[in-house]
Amino acid sequence: MRGVAAVLYGLTMLAASPLRAEPVVQFRIASAPAASQPASEAASAPVSAAASSPQAAPVKGGNFIAVLLPTKAKAWRPAVEAIKSGLFAAESALSDGNQPPLRVFDTTDADEDILAQFERASQMGAAAVIGPLTKSAVNKLADSGEFSFPVLALNSFDSETPRQLHLFSFSLSIEAEAAQVARQMRADGYAHPMVVSVDGALPLRMTQGFTDGWRALGVEGASVIKLGPKDMPQLKAQLDLSDVDAVFLAMDERMARRVRPFIGTGRPIYATSQINTGKQSTTALLDLAGIHYLDMPWLINPDNPEYKIYEHARSPSNDLERLFAMGVDAWKIAAALLVTPPDQISVPDGLSGRLRMDSHNVIQRELTSGTLSVSIPNAEAPGYTETPVTASAPASAP
Repeated sequence: MRGVAAVLYGLTMLAASPLRAEPVVQFRIASAPAASQPASEAASAPVSAAASSPQAAPVKGGNFIAVLLPTKAKAWRPAVEAIKSGLFAAESALSDGNQPPLRVFDTTDADEDILAQFERASQMGAAAVIGPLTKSAVNKLADSGEFSFPVLALNSFDSETPRQLHLFSFSLSIEAEAAQVARQMRADGYAHPMVVSVDGALPLRMTQGFTDGWRALGVEGASVIKLGPKDMPQLKAQLDLSDVDAVFLAMDERMARRVRPFIGTGRPIYATSQINTGKQSTTALLDLAGIHYLDMPWLINPDNPEYKIYEHARSPSNDLERLFAMGVDAWKIAAALLVTPPDQISVPDGLSGRLRMDSHNVIQRELTSGTLSVSIPNAEAPGYTETPVTASAPASAP
């Protein structure tokens, strides 16, 4: 499932880092003045972009929408299949016949092969392209020369991504998500958050996203504690000695289950969507009950009757469901780019969030809030089984 993790965490193949026994370290993230642009844009915008890029006019023509996905790469297969399923579900449910049909160009995960298939799609008359999926391929594509049709990369831009008029970014950035948690925490009235993190690349990125988002609000900086495995019993005492009024868990569900009991019940706890993994046992949910998180509407409100049009059998893995939702929304965005100026792109009913295009050609996602809860079944009730309960319950949108 490495490819699934790569897509969800920023499309870089991450190797898990073992936890090291380290002392509790606390330091203060310095505050900074509020940025002139919204925090969600600041978190995702390329570092090299000092000003807004010019906007492209609507692009028309071509007889298909090319899909560049590494279907030939075994490590990416689960992620690719979930995204493809979403793309074709959207085309089947939403196309009115005026959108060019999807056409998949199978690739490996080698940049040279991806660029060759992109060139092939271009020469065959693609109206638009969805992909590439890997960050290195996006950067090389952006560096390869100008193209006249919209390309929706399924990855985030970085400081090495050359600016292209018709190149757009749509990703499930964990940094942008953590920054939105910071804004949600502030909107809920909390002023002195503590980030509780652990070793590893993903917790580090969550921590950076949250602290960047908090800085952008122009309020006092957030504090950070990094825990080693032997430090957890000290955590509540550390929190009690500070003026912390809320906690952000910069970690996945597995680590959150270990850390949560050492925080106590006196402060609200927040996390990213990685706390909401799907079907979980009652025991797991008891460990995580009450944690606030943000996630996409597709998972927060799974029983929305509007979703029936996709005729999709849900997977027990929320990670795969996020990629299905990404595929559906990628089709919506690509279809819109063919007839709408980029600065007017808005998808209020996106499965992965309320979507809009910012001034840097980056799709921003506004997520929905939820709270993990658990219902203790009555063992004496008729029809009682030990089947795990659903991991999340819907809450009102921010």
